[in-house]
Amino acid sequence: MAGTPQVSQLAEILADKSRCTILMVMMDGEFHTVNELARAAGIKSHTASYHLAKLIELEWLAMEKHGRFHYYQIRNEELAQMLELWLQVSPLKPSRSLNQSIESQKLYFGRTCYDHLAGKIGVQITDWLLEKSYIVKTETGWDLSIEGENFFESNEVNIELLKKENRCYCRMCLDWSERKHHIAGSIGKALMNMFFKNQWIERTGDSRAIKLTDKGKEYLSEKWKIDISL
Repeated sequence: MAGTPQVSQLAEILADKSRCTILMVMMDGEFHTVNELARAAGIKSHTASYHLAKLIELEWLAMEKHGRFHYYQIRNEELAQMLELWLQVSPLKPSRSLNQSIESQKLYFGRTCYDHLAGKIGVQITDWLLEKSYIVKTETGWDLSIEGENFFESNEVNIELLKKENRCYCRMCLDWSERKHHIAGSIGKALMNMFFKNQWIERTGDSRAIKLTDKGKEYLSEKWKIDISL
């Protein structure tokens, strides 16, 4: 379709604090109801519905209806990647309360970035994969080595199936809090799913923050020789 990109319209959409908050909540990659998003943004449900309709018009969100509830989710990895880039250049707002400070620390330590691990947890696990040469640097970015494929296969990840997905197989994503890269793409998603499946991490509260479980700390320390701490 011919046309001119409307950057000013994009800026207008993002200038609204409530819309940005709604998008940040959905950076966990999960589906959310209108009431959940309204509560997170501190607005009425009908106001949240108005903002969601605007984002649906831009084809930024996917919506599913189950019974009387509507569930919303960020539509694709490209939008999540764009949001993560904005976070890297956005000014930091000082915490004004102890609760805000604690929540910020949780997000810095570990969080989901759409469908992969971010924060200190994501970066340190990625550094370990690089040190073990399971991930190797190429001229265009990152790729999985033969040893890396064997490692993921040994953890019940179907590598051949991942390669057939219509998305980036293995890519680097700059972490906005650590200022280092963590792994994303199909491999990044598989890594996150591995951690959740084995109960090495769990979500904390309503945000996209995650934390290591005692089981995860013990396994990473004994098997992978990684000690992740604040």
